[in-house]
Amino acid sequence: MQQALVNRVDTKLRQRRAIRNVILSCVAVLVVGQLLIAALSLAALLRLGTDSVVDRLSLIAGRTAGQIQAGLQLGKPLGQYFGLSLVFDRLHQDIPELQAAAVVLDDGTVLASDGLDIAPARLLRELRQGGARASESTAQSLRLALPLAEPQGGRKGALIIQVEKPGLPEGATFWDNLGFLAATTAGAALLMALVIRRMPVHSLAMAGWMRMAVPLVVMLAAQAIYTVHTVKDFRAIWQAVIEENARVIGEGLEKDLEKVLGYGIELERLRGVEKPMERALHAFPLLGGMSLQMADGRELARVGSVSHLGDTLDFPLERVSGGPVVGKLVLHADDAAMRAAVRARALDAATIAVVAMVAAIELMLMLQVLMDRAFSGAPRAGGAPLDDPSRLGMVGRPVMFAFLFAMALPLGFLPLYARSLLLTGWDDGAAAMLVALPTAAEMAAGLVTALLAGRLIDRRGWVKPCAWGMFLAVLGNLACAWADTLFTLALARALAGLGYGLVWMALQGFVVTLGHARYRGRNMTALIAGLFAGHMTGAAVGGMLANQLGPRPVFLVGALMVLVAALALRTLLWPYRGQSGPVAMPAAGRVSGASLKALLSDKGYVALLLGSVVPFSIAQVGLLSYALPLYFDALGASTADVGRVIMLYGFCVIYIGPLLGRLTDGSQNWKHWIAAGGLVGAGGLLMLQWVPGLWGVSAAVLLLAVASCLAGAAQAPYMLARESVQAYGAASATGLMRGADKFGQMLGPLVVGALFAGVGMAAALVLTGVMYLLGTLFFWRVGPREAPVKPK
Repeated sequence: MQQALVNRVDTKLRQRRAIRNVILSCVAVLVVGQLLIAALSLAALLRLGTDSVVDRLSLIAGRTAGQIQAGLQLGKPLGQYFGLSLVFDRLHQDIPELQAAAVVLDDGTVLASDGLDIAPARLLRELRQGGARASESTAQSLRLALPLAEPQGGRKGALIIQVEKPGLPEGATFWDNLGFLAATTAGAALLMALVIRRMPVHSLAMAGWMRMAVPLVVMLAAQAIYTVHTVKDFRAIWQAVIEENARVIGEGLEKDLEKVLGYGIELERLRGVEKPMERALHAFPLLGGMSLQMADGRELARVGSVSHLGDTLDFPLERVSGGPVVGKLVLHADDAAMRAAVRARALDAATIAVVAMVAAIELMLMLQVLMDRAFSGAPRAGGAPLDDPSRLGMVGRPVMFAFLFAMALPLGFLPLYARSLLLTGWDDGAAAMLVALPTAAEMAAGLVTALLAGRLIDRRGWVKPCAWGMFLAVLGNLACAWADTLFTLALARALAGLGYGLVWMALQGFVVTLGHARYRGRNMTALIAGLFAGHMTGAAVGGMLANQLGPRPVFLVGALMVLVAALALRTLLWPYRGQSGPVAMPAAGRVSGASLKALLSDKGYVALLLGSVVPFSIAQVGLLSYALPLYFDALGASTADVGRVIMLYGFCVIYIGPLLGRLTDGSQNWKHWIAAGGLVGAGGLLMLQWVPGLWGVSAAVLLLAVASCLAGAAQAPYMLARESVQAYGAASATGLMRGADKFGQMLGPLVVGALFAGVGMAAALVLTGVMYLLGTLFFWRVGPREAPVKPK
C-alpha cells in the first residue's frame, strides 16, 4: 500500500514536470515569435523614417535643382556654372541636418563641393538609367542625388546631398510600441499557461496536431493583435508624413512667390508662375492640384485637378512679413492617391507580420516533433526515437527551414552589394551582367553538387553529404563577409552554393531512403514546405539586418544560422544515422552504366522529366522571377505588390502542399495527380488570353502554386516506384530529377524573355502555358500507368 502511494506521488510529479516543460517550451516559442515580429516591425519603421526623409529632401533640394536646371535651360554650361556656393548656402538654410553637398558630372567629376569630395558611383549609375532620383543609406549617413541635364542632349550631372542617417519617423513612439508588445506577450503567455494546465495529461501525451492547437492559436492571436496595433501606427505615421511633405511644398512655393512680390511686382501681373507649380506637383504626385488666388478669391493660375470638395492647405502671400495679405496659394489633395499611399504602407506592415507568423509556426512545428518524442519515450532498436513514419518529413522540416533561412539571408541585397563592389569604368550592360555573377555562381555550384550528391548518398548515406554541405556553407558565408571584390564574392557564393546543393539533396535523401513508400508524398511535401518557409523568412530578416548593420554582418549571421541548422540536425536527425530504410540501396555491382542506361530508357522516368518537371520549372521561374516583375511594372503596380503575390505562391506550397501530399499517399494514382497539376498550372497561364491584367496574373500565380502542390506531391512517389530507379539508386535518381528541375529553372527566364521580345507580355505567358500543356499531354500519353512496385 505504501508502495502504491509512492507510485501515485511519483506519477503526479512526472505529470507536473511534463506540464511545466510543455508550458515553458510553448512560452519560449511565443517569446521568440513576438521578438521576431517586433524586430521586423522596428526595421520597417526605420525604413519608413528613411523614406519620409528622402521624400522631404527631394522636395526641398528639388527646388534648388530646379533653379540650377533653369539656368541650364537659359544656356549656362554645367561645367562652368558659377554661383554654386550660394546654392550650398541656401541648402544649409533649408536643411539644418545637411552634412555635405556637391554638384557633379555623370562621370563622377566634382564641379563644386561643400564637404563631399567623391561622387557616389551607384547613385550616378541609377540616374543614368533614367531614375528621377537615387538614394543610398549607410551606417552613418543618407545620400540623395537629383539629376541635372543641359538641353538638347548636352552634358549631364547631378546635385548630391548628404545628411545624418534618420531614425524613427516623427510620431513613432518606440517605447509605447515595445510596451504594447510586452503586455500582449505577457497576456498570451498567461493564457497559454492557464489553458495547458487545465488540459488532461493524456491529451498532452497524445501525438498529433491537437496538442499544439491551443498554443498555436494563442500565439497567432497575440501576433494578430500586435499586427493590428502596428498597422494602425503605420497608417497614422504615413498620413502625418504626407501632410508634412505637402506643407514643405507649399512653404517653398510661398517663399519663392513672396520673394518676387517683394520686388514690387503685382500678383496679377506674374507670368509663367505655372512652371514652378507644375514642378512642385510633379515632385509630389499625392497633390491633386494647386491654384494661385487673389485675396478676394479670384483665381489667377491653376495646375492639376482642383476640387473644392477635398482637403486643402492655404498659404497666404504677403509683400513683407506681417503686411497685408495680397493673395494665397491653395494646395488641393488627391484624396484617392493619399488613401492608396497610406493603404500601401499598412499592407507593408501586415506583410511583415505574416512573415513573422510563418517563422513562429515553423518553431511550433519543431516543438511538436520534440514533444512527440518526449511523450513516446520508447526507443527503437539502435536508439532511434519512435517517430511516426508518416511524419518523417516533419522531422526533417525544421532542419531544412533553419538551413534555408541561413542561405536566404543575403538574397534581398546580394545584387546591390555586388554592385557596390563593382569597379568604375564598366558600361551599364556589362555592369548588369557582372552584378549577376555571384548569384549565377551560387546557382551553378548548387546544381553541380545536387547532381553529384545523389550518387554519394546512395553509396555513403545522407549524413556525410549533409555535414560536408553545412561545413562548406559556413565557409562560404564567412568568405562572403571578408570578400572585398566582386570576383572574390562570386567565388565565396560558389563555395556556399556547393554546400547548399549537398544539404538540399541530403535532406531529400533522408526522406527518400528512410521513408516508407506509403508516405512519400506527404513527407516530401513537408520537407519542401520547410524550404519555402525558410526562404521566405530568411530573405525578410536578411533585408532588415542589412539595413541596420550593413551587408557584411549578415553573412556572419548566416554562418551562425548554418550552425543552428547543424544543431537542429544533431537533435532531430542524428538518431537515424547509419540506418537503412525500406527503400533498397543498390548493390555496388548494380550501380553501373547499364543501370543508368536502363533509367534513361524508362518511359515513365523520362516522361516525368520532359513532360512535367522541366515544363513546370520553365513556367515557374519564367513567371515568378522574370515575367511577374515586368508585367506588374507595366501595369503600374509596385515591387511590394510583386513580393506579396510571390508570397501567395509560398503560402500555398507551405500549407496546402502537405495536405495534398496526404491525399496523394492515400490514392496512389500518382499519374493522375501529376497530370492534374499540369492541367491546372497550364490553365492558369492560358487564362491570361481572356483575363489579362493584375488579377489575371495573380490568379495564374495562384494556380501555378496549386499545380506545384498537386504534381510535386506525386512526382517523388511516381519516380521511386520505378524498377529502374531502384536499380540505379533512389537518391541518385532523385538527384537527376532535381537537376532537371534546375535546368528548367535556368531555361525559364530565357524562354519567356525570348517570347516577350517576339509577341509581347501577355501572349508570351499564354504561349508558355501552351508549352506546359503540351508537356502534360506528352507525359499522360507516354508515361505508363502501372501498379507501384515494392522496394526490394
